Amino acid sequence: MINIRTNVFNPISPTQADFLPDHVISIEHGKIASITSFAEYQGSWEDCRNSIALPGLIDLHVHLSQYRIRGLYYPALLPWLEHSVFPEEERSRDSDYARKLSRDFYLALLKNGTTFSVIYTAPFREAADIAFEVAQELGIRAKIGMTLMDMNAPQPLLQSTDYALKHSIDLFEKWQNPFLGYIFTPRFAPTCSECLMREVAKYARQHEAFVQTHLSENPDEIAWVKEIFGKESYTAVYKDFGLLGPRTILGHAIHLSDAELALLKDSSSAIAHCPDSNFYLKSGEYPLPRISAAGIPFGLGSDVGAGTSLNMLYHAKLMNFRQSKYPVLPAEMLYRITLGNARILHLEHSIGSLDGGKDADMILLTPPRGFEIKEQSLSQLCFSGEDFTLSRLYLQGRRINLEQ
Repeated sequence: MINIRTNVFNPISPTQADFLPDHVISIEHGKIASITSFAEYQGSWEDCRNSIALPGLIDLHVHLSQYRIRGLYYPALLPWLEHSVFPEEERSRDSDYARKLSRDFYLALLKNGTTFSVIYTAPFREAADIAFEVAQELGIRAKIGMTLMDMNAPQPLLQSTDYALKHSIDLFEKWQNPFLGYIFTPRFAPTCSECLMREVAKYARQHEAFVQTHLSENPDEIAWVKEIFGKESYTAVYKDFGLLGPRTILGHAIHLSDAELALLKDSSSAIAHCPDSNFYLKSGEYPLPRISAAGIPFGLGSDVGAGTSLNMLYHAKLMNFRQSKYPVLPAEMLYRITLGNARILHLEHSIGSLDGGKDADMILLTPPRGFEIKEQSLSQLCFSGEDFTLSRLYLQGRRINLEQ
């Protein structure tokens, strides 16, 4: 039994986060056994009263294979892919490079307080397997997908449709744990044939598998999709090919008509909002008020490497900063990087908040010297998170060495 005396912010909903000052979090067999006010607690405890406990942070959209090209800039999505992303992803064909990259990436996730992530890898079976193997070695929790591209891609990265399908299905059957499992990952419509998208959708639906892809990030991308497929909208392409559904996560979703919002709502698809990436590539402003009003579930992703940081508190701040008029309050900022993302992943029964019976995935953050921890601290944590030090991280109750 581990008993930690500390201060807790616990996400409840987009409008509520509970503040539990001076409480004892008891952890047993990897689970949270109880959270008790110290005034009512009896027993031994570790003194972490100078820290704030949060549930482990969740990144809903990140590219492992792009970790080392953060800040390698081109001022729009398509030229950035051509000049920065594709040459870097080709390097993951080398197994030694892919293994070292995976290890560096996962250790960086942990050092930023991320305990679960949804990951795109390079379009090679070997790189995806290595990403899983290193994750398993380090105890990383994630959904990981091999990026799929069977058309309109550079020759070194281009897959046949059979290759993309066969190896995706093999990886899905090999890695099925809810906390380290495969997610089908067509990159985006311009690089995926109708056949590939239809077959991925069919298999995923039959096996209740998750799917991730990109949607309506950039006006030039949208025009390209309409030129290729001749559909009414980008979202209609995914709907007609069967990719929308309650286990589908769509990155970005910036430029959407009302009809597209209705398609997303009716299908129970979710959005991974990536505010830093949107700003970096000048893709546009996420229509947060319209998405919220439509009742479409969404969470936050770093989208590294267009995103410049793996720190999800930073992306929570950017969620506020990238809205011209719509204010995002700290309770929602915390929710979108914890419990909100867990709900999109259908894992809210196990992760996303600090509640009795859930997995003890937890971080402790220490404020600057002289800082008084109080209810308003959540706002300071969200907007000045760089001033706080990640002092501890627990995965299923196991304290992780952050000095590796």
